[in-house]
Amino acid sequence: MSNELFKVALVGCGVISENHLKALTENENVCIVALCDKKLERANKRAAEYNLNCKIYQNYEEMLDSEKLDAVHICTPHYLHAPMTLSALKHNINVFLEKPTAINEKELLEMIEAEKAGSAKVCICFQNRYNPSTILAKKLVEEDGGALSAIGSLFWERNEEYYTKSDWRGRYATEGGGTMINQAIHTIDLLCEFLGRPIAVTATASNHKHKGIIEVEDTCEGLIEFEGGKQGNFFATTASIGSEYTMIRIRTPKRIISLMPPNVYINNQRIEDPSLVEDYVGKECYGNGHKYLIKKFYKALKYGTEMPVPLSHSQYALRILLGAYKSQDKRVEI
Repeated sequence: MSNELFKVALVGCGVISENHLKALTENENVCIVALCDKKLERANKRAAEYNLNCKIYQNYEEMLDSEKLDAVHICTPHYLHAPMTLSALKHNINVFLEKPTAINEKELLEMIEAEKAGSAKVCICFQNRYNPSTILAKKLVEEDGGALSAIGSLFWERNEEYYTKSDWRGRYATEGGGTMINQAIHTIDLLCEFLGRPIAVTATASNHKHKGIIEVEDTCEGLIEFEGGKQGNFFATTASIGSEYTMIRIRTPKRIISLMPPNVYINNQRIEDPSLVEDYVGKECYGNGHKYLIKKFYKALKYGTEMPVPLSHSQYALRILLGAYKSQDKRVEI
């Protein structure tokens, strides 16, 4: 790639787009040439907030046909991720895609095959891999010779309004699931980062608090089997009250390392490290990994190297949660 700026567009100008746009406007290698949203006022608002001199579109396909893009950031509801990615790949446009990758295995396989068939690449936004606390915890685990097992837990509150104000949330057809595919997917992805390739899952999923409001789960738990005899366990709920608590606890041959963003603990003692200073954008639970991951995405495009979060590895978390939905407390190979 030459030293010319990457021509970039973003589709879906909701809450999460703020993290992308802040990272993009701070990146000297990109030029935002277009924003797209079905609500034009939302796209115009984002353009004004970030002082962008760009085209505004209401139709995604029209934008792909009209603009000569190097990359598109997809920040839309879950059910649009796969079709929008497939369309971009068909136009030979690289994709930076918000999680989840897809909402079912059929879509996932179609995306993998479409990427193989062309030269454009896909990077999935598992930004928590690049939070300073995660990077430090991984360094410590590697120093100990790797993880033997790990547990992940998440206690968040999502009230009735969270689901009712968006017509796509809380439905299998449009969200693909509930707590697992929306919130816990980051925790499950990090379990894969520490433990490797998953091979089976046994899990349960329940709707404890939001019966009659959503058709998906607000609480889930499970056991994940990994290659090499390693094991991960997870528990996640969005039926908590007044809390935003996430933890990953990793057992190594030498000690217990706990990741509780933005902090890291060794044997329950918090460690001091200057790298752990966070500069959050938007919600604290997002971490600040967006800017690091997006920077790595464009560096990979510039030098033709592998995506920082490629489909080949990001699919693990999706396969786990899709297996968990099938499980109903029975072992499902993934």
